[in-house]
Amino acid sequence: MAEVLARAVSMMGIIILGYVLKERGFLNRSLFPVLSRITINITLPCVIISKFSDFDMNRAFLVLLPVGIAINLLTILIGYISGAPGGRKQRSFNMINLSGFNIGAFVLPFTQVFLGAEGVVALCVFDCGNSIMCTGGTYAMASMVAGEGERQGIKGFLKKLFSSIPMDVYVIMVILSFFRIRLPLLVRTFAGIVGNANAFLAMLIIGIGFEWRMRKEEVKETVFVVVIRYAVAVICAVLAAKLLPFSSEVIKAMILAAFAPLSALTPVFTERTGGDVSLSSTINSITILISTIIITTLLVVL
Repeated sequence: MAEVLARAVSMMGIIILGYVLKERGFLNRSLFPVLSRITINITLPCVIISKFSDFDMNRAFLVLLPVGIAINLLTILIGYISGAPGGRKQRSFNMINLSGFNIGAFVLPFTQVFLGAEGVVALCVFDCGNSIMCTGGTYAMASMVAGEGERQGIKGFLKKLFSSIPMDVYVIMVILSFFRIRLPLLVRTFAGIVGNANAFLAMLIIGIGFEWRMRKEEVKETVFVVVIRYAVAVICAVLAAKLLPFSSEVIKAMILAAFAPLSALTPVFTERTGGDVSLSSTINSITILISTIIITTLLVVL
């Protein structure tokens, strides 16, 4: 339990560090897009490569991959419908900021401590489907809704989908893992070293984008997104416990995954689609705090 709390406090501490450094002028707000590009194009792909290099694919768990995609599609649909009164930009914002689960940098460290290899592997397979969406799929849909891809149809969607480097790396690594093909030791070692920086950079970026000062309408939007997000999480956790045909360890991993905070990439893709980055970062930070409390409690109860 001490290790769980230490990890949780450390993640929040990095967010606070980013915010303090920005407020003190040590880090400039203009660094947000630069650090975002480093995270998306370098450190996150290395995490994906390293993660897949550390376990053997159990093909029975492949059913969890489409589950990860389906949950994201559900939250994207809810975001699209709920954002209708605010037009294209609001729909795009809700689609991005209601979907995506921070598994690799948040939930996985918890499961590695308290669950065995089976639970960790199952979580990684779920994260394959989840990451296909939150590293490229959701952005492709949201950008089209925002107006950036409305004239490109399915061709424009696929172009945006596969223009995401993490998305491409995930697809490649799923294929290699399925056929039991391992990358050279040098590649795996390099990816592991670089990937270690991802969690720090992702949390730091959230801190840089975080703003305490919110307008009245932003408070309303924040509460709306957070409530909807965790209502969906409860439903998904109950369905996982009742419907998934796996061991109790795998079920526990899926329940923890349901209560994961928003993907650390949501502020990045919000910025790319012209949305409110400060509001997105604030919502992201709040979900980290709430998920820390919920997941820590679940680990004690389960």
